[in-house]
Amino acid sequence: MAGVSTSLMPSRRRRLLGAVASIALLAVIGQGSLTPALSQTLNDQISQRGTEQKGRLLVEAKEVVYDNDSEKVEARGDVQLYYQGRILEADRVIYDRKTKRVYAEGNAKLVETNGQIIYSNKFELTDDFRDGFIDSLRVVSPDKQRITAARGERTDGETTVFERGTYTACEPCKDNPEKPPLWQVKAARIIAKNSEQMIYYEDARFEFFGLPIAYIPYFSAPDPTVSRKSGLLTPRYSRRGTLGYGVSLPIYFATAPNHDVLWTPSALSRQGMLNELEWRHRLETGVYNIRASGIFQADPTAFLPGPFGPNKARAETAQLISGIPDLATAKTDKRVFRGSIETTGKFLINKNWTFGWDIALTTDKYYLNNYKIKSESSQINYFKESVSSVYLRGKTDRAYFDMTGYYFQGQTYTDWQKQSAVVHPSLDYNRRFTPDIIGGELTVDVNAVSLSREQADFVALPNALQRFGTNERGPVGPGSRWLGASPLFQYTVGTVGLNAYQACAIYERGNCLLRGVAGNVNRASATISWRRTFIDPLGQSWTPFVSAQFDVLNHTLDKAGLGSNPSNTIFGNDKQANFIGGSETNVRAMPAIGLEYRYPFVANTSWGTHLFEPIAQVIARPNEQRIGKSPNEDSQSLVFSDSNLFSLNKFSGYDRTEGGVRANVGAQYTTTFANGAYANLLVGQSYHLAGRNSFEAGRVYSDLINTGLDSGLDKNRSDYVTRFAFTPNKQLNFVARGRFDDATLKLKRLEFSSTVVTGSLTTNIVYARQDAQPDLGFVRRREGLAVSNTVSLPNNWYVSGSVLLDLDRYIYDRDLYAVSAPGTLPNYNRSLFRPASLGVAIGYADECTKFSINYSRSIADNLGAAKTTSSTVLFKLELTHLGQLNYRQTINPGATADGTR
Repeated sequence: MAGVSTSLMPSRRRRLLGAVASIALLAVIGQGSLTPALSQTLNDQISQRGTEQKGRLLVEAKEVVYDNDSEKVEARGDVQLYYQGRILEADRVIYDRKTKRVYAEGNAKLVETNGQIIYSNKFELTDDFRDGFIDSLRVVSPDKQRITAARGERTDGETTVFERGTYTACEPCKDNPEKPPLWQVKAARIIAKNSEQMIYYEDARFEFFGLPIAYIPYFSAPDPTVSRKSGLLTPRYSRRGTLGYGVSLPIYFATAPNHDVLWTPSALSRQGMLNELEWRHRLETGVYNIRASGIFQADPTAFLPGPFGPNKARAETAQLISGIPDLATAKTDKRVFRGSIETTGKFLINKNWTFGWDIALTTDKYYLNNYKIKSESSQINYFKESVSSVYLRGKTDRAYFDMTGYYFQGQTYTDWQKQSAVVHPSLDYNRRFTPDIIGGELTVDVNAVSLSREQADFVALPNALQRFGTNERGPVGPGSRWLGASPLFQYTVGTVGLNAYQACAIYERGNCLLRGVAGNVNRASATISWRRTFIDPLGQSWTPFVSAQFDVLNHTLDKAGLGSNPSNTIFGNDKQANFIGGSETNVRAMPAIGLEYRYPFVANTSWGTHLFEPIAQVIARPNEQRIGKSPNEDSQSLVFSDSNLFSLNKFSGYDRTEGGVRANVGAQYTTTFANGAYANLLVGQSYHLAGRNSFEAGRVYSDLINTGLDSGLDKNRSDYVTRFAFTPNKQLNFVARGRFDDATLKLKRLEFSSTVVTGSLTTNIVYARQDAQPDLGFVRRREGLAVSNTVSLPNNWYVSGSVLLDLDRYIYDRDLYAVSAPGTLPNYNRSLFRPASLGVAIGYADECTKFSINYSRSIADNLGAAKTTSSTVLFKLELTHLGQLNYRQTINPGATADGTR
C-alpha cells in the first residue's frame, strides 16, 4: 500500500484512509520511509522523533487521493503537514509533483518555527514551505503583533513582501472584530527581511481609531523576534527655561550579544549640544556599566551664581566670607564645561559573596538636576543627594557580612560638600550559633567605621537666639541675619543673599550642636549576646539574656580648616574645642543582663481567636560611659515607638549605648476573626529604675547633638507608646502609632497609614505629626498629610492624583524669619492646608498602547522672601514594538534650590 502502480488506468483513483494515507503521501513526496505506530497522533509522532525526523514530512488527513495522470496527490479533511518545524493545516492540500508546489485551501494556517501563525484562504508554497504566494493573509506573531495584506510573497525563505499591508499590535475588538483597532500602520508595501531582522514600511500612514493622522514615506523597525537591534531609537522632546527647547536622538549599538552602547546627543536651543554615552557589559559572573555625559554651555548665565547655583559667587559676596572654595573668587567665574561620569557593577564571587559598586562624579552638585540626567546614585528621601558606594557582601543561612565605603554629594544650595563625611569604610558582621551545652541562641555582632570630614557641621539651638527677640512662631533676628526655624545664618550684600551653611553665633554647648566632626573618626565595636526561652507548665514564657558590647574609639580633630583664616569668624574648626577633645583613643564596655516575661492568654470563640499577652522586660547595666566626650555619628536619630520599646539598645547606632537599669512593660491584644479580619492593639511604657538615664544625660552631660532629649525617654517614667492595626478585609487596612505624654496624655507624636480599595478606586493615606523638639533644633511642630488616589476607568483608562499637605506651614514659612524688626513677620500664611507638592495624571494602557499626561507641582526652596513652585508637564506615548514619544515641559518661576532661575 505504500506505493501506487503506474500501470493503473488514467481515470482510476485510489483512496487511502487514516494513518495509511499519511505513509503513502510521505512516500510519494519522496521523504524516506516511516514506520510509526498507526495509532499515534501527529503530536505523538513529532515528540517521538524530535530532531531525528527534522528532514522528513509527516502528514495526517482523513483521506488521500492520487492522480497519476497529472502527478498530483491530494489530502482532504483536517489535513496537517509537519516539515522542519513548520506545520501547515487546511481543509484540502494538493501536492504537484511536476512543479514541486503545495497548494492549501480552506481554513488554511501555517505555523512557523518561531511561533508565528499565518492565516489565509489559499497558500501556494514550495514543497519545503519556504517560498510562495499567499492571498488575503493575516499574520499573528507570538506576542500578538498582526499584519494583514491583500497578498504576500516570500522568496528564498528570506524576504516576505506584503502588498497593501496593515500592521498593529492591538487585538481586535471581541464584540466587533471589523472595528478598526486603536492604532494601525497602513502601507503600500511592508517588507520583512529575516536576515536583517527588520521590517520596512513604504508609503505608510498612521491611523488612530481608523482616522489617518500622519504620513511617512518610509520607515523601519525591528521584527518581533528582535530584542536588541542597532539603530535610531525614538526621539525625545523637552522644554525648560534654562535649557531652551530640546531634541534628543538616542542611537543604539548592539556591539555583541553581551555588550552594547547607547549614545544620546541632545540639541538644546539655549545651551548647545549635550552628549550622553552609556556602555553596558555582561560577563559570566556579573554585569557593569559606565555612563558619561557633558556639555560646553552656550549660556552659563542661565544658572545662578554660587552658592545658589553652579557658577562661582560674585565678587562682593566673596569678599564677605573668605576661605570657602565655592565663594573665594575675585571675579564672576562662570562654568562653561559641566559633566558627569558614573559606573555601577555587581559581580557574584560565589554563591555567598557579592562585590559591587555605584560611583558618580560630577563637575558640580547641580549638574544632574539642571540637565535632568538620570543617575542610579541619586536619592531623594528627606535629603536630595548622590550616594557613591563600593561594597563587599556575604550571606549564609546564619551569617551576614557587609563592608561598604560611601561618598555623599548633596544636591541643593544648603549642602556644603566639606561638611559631608567620607566613609572609608563601614563594616557589619552578624553570626548566630546554637550552642549545645547551654542551648538558646548565641549572637556575635561586629561593627566598625572609619570616616573623615573637612569642615565641622554646627547647628544653632533656639535658646541661643533669644537675645534677638521672638515672635509667635519662634526666634527671629534683626535685619536679615537669622532664618530661625532652619536655623540658618544669613548675610546680605545688596541684593545678593549668602546662605552660610548652618553656622552658629555662640559656639558653646547648650547654644550650638556639633552634628559633624571635622577630622577623622574611627570606631570598632563587638557585641556578644545570648538568650534562651523557657516555657513553664502554666504557659508562661521566660527569656533570660545577657550581652556585652566592647568598643575602641578614636578621633582626631582638624582644628585648622577654614578657621585658619583670621577673617573668618563663623566657620572655624577650632570652635570644636568647646565641645570635644582634640585627639583621643579610648576603650568602652557595656555589659547587660536581663529577663523578658510573657504570658499569652488564648481564647477561641465562634467569631474568632483572641490573644492577650502582657509583656515585661528588665535590663540591668552600668552607667553609659563617655557621654559627650566622643563623636556621635550614627546615633543622631532616636524615635521612641512600639518598634523599639523592647529593644536592648534604643539608640539607632553604636556611638551611643543605653545604660542604667530599665524596665520596659506593655500588653498587646490580637484578634483574628473567623471571616479573616485582623486587629492588634499594643500599649507600653519604659521606666528608668536606677543609675544614669542615658536619654536624659544629654541635658546634663551635653551630648554633642542632644540625642535622647525630647524623645519621651528623657525622664524616669517615659511617655506611653501605642500601636493599633486593623484589617477588616482585603480592601481596607490601616496602622496607627502614637506617643502620649505620661502625665497629661497629650499627643506628642502620631503616625497613620491606610490603604483603601473600593471597586475601581485605590486610596493611600499617610499622616504624621511630631511635636516641637527645641533641644534638637526643631522649634515648631511638624505635621503633614499625603494622599494618593488611583481610579481605574472603563476601557483601560485611569486617573491618578496625589497631594502632600504642609499642615503646619513649616515648608512654606520656615525661611520667612528674615524680618526688618524683632517681633514682626511679613507674609505669614495662616491657611490650614498648604500643598507642598501635588500631582495629577490621566492615562491609558492596553496590550498595544501606553499613553499618559502627568502634571506635578512642588515647592522649590526659594532664594528670596517667599516660596516659589516648580511645575512639570510630562507627555508619554508608547506604541508597542514601534517606539515611544516623550515630551517634558518644566516651568520654574523665580530662582530655586536647583541652581536655576
